[in-house]
Amino acid sequence: MATGEGFENLTMLDILPWEDVLNKHVLPCLSIPDLFQLRQVNSQALHLVTSFFNSTFKIDLSPYCSKITPDAFRLILGENEVLNALVLSGCKNWLTDRLLVPVLIRNERLLRLNISNCLHLQSETIQAVAESCHSLTALSLKDCHWLNVPSFLMVAVSCRELEKVDLTSCWEINDECIMSLVVACQKITHLSLAKIYGITNQAIDAVAKGCPRLQYLDVQGCWRVNNSAIRNVGEYCKCLQVIKVSDCRDVTEASLARLRLRGVKVDVPAPVGLNLSRLEHTFGHGELVPPLYLQI
Repeated sequence: MATGEGFENLTMLDILPWEDVLNKHVLPCLSIPDLFQLRQVNSQALHLVTSFFNSTFKIDLSPYCSKITPDAFRLILGENEVLNALVLSGCKNWLTDRLLVPVLIRNERLLRLNISNCLHLQSETIQAVAESCHSLTALSLKDCHWLNVPSFLMVAVSCRELEKVDLTSCWEINDECIMSLVVACQKITHLSLAKIYGITNQAIDAVAKGCPRLQYLDVQGCWRVNNSAIRNVGEYCKCLQVIKVSDCRDVTEASLARLRLRGVKVDVPAPVGLNLSRLEHTFGHGELVPPLYLQI
């Protein structure tokens, strides 16, 4: 509290610069519920919190997804035009196209968007992403069962800066979608296609040859993917660090062993007794040959 003549009634909100200090360094440390409590203190606090909501670069509502209301969403995001990251994962009971589309249209510089498990959204949201968010680098659509092929193709063609894409359980996605994605978006490093039952070797072959920077690939539960496609991933994706293939019934150690030798983390345990060092010494950089057992 400042003291002296003319300063008796000043508070820290009067003294500290809002944009340079409070909005950048203090308010980001507060939770959404704390910010809503602060804005109720007085009119000055109300203006401060409103200023923060309108100027913050990141909003993450996922911890409060079951408590946020449409009116609260409008208060938080109603005027913001500078967002870089928007996380709405799990906002499945109240988030609609009508609420979200205006936010996306205003924030053309958005880099990261997570709308996983938002069950009441429709293709209008994805169309807004394709039309407005051309700088997007990360897009998470996990459990968005409503996502259809035409809408995703728009995103694949329009958002060419994408690096991380999560399509887990987007059941309508097919090989055509993935092939279009990797042709248009050649910076992809992380890709999840888990539990998309229509994905085949054709899509994974396209990923292998079209994503030289790929570090993470998740194809868990993709029953139609087999060793042939995984071998191609191993051959072409030299930056690969993690691959997940559990519940891929036709993916075996015949394609995974070479990846293990390279240090790639595989979610399926290696067979008991498999000695990678011995295999590397025996076969070097050539093809791994399954052991031959002769009974005499």
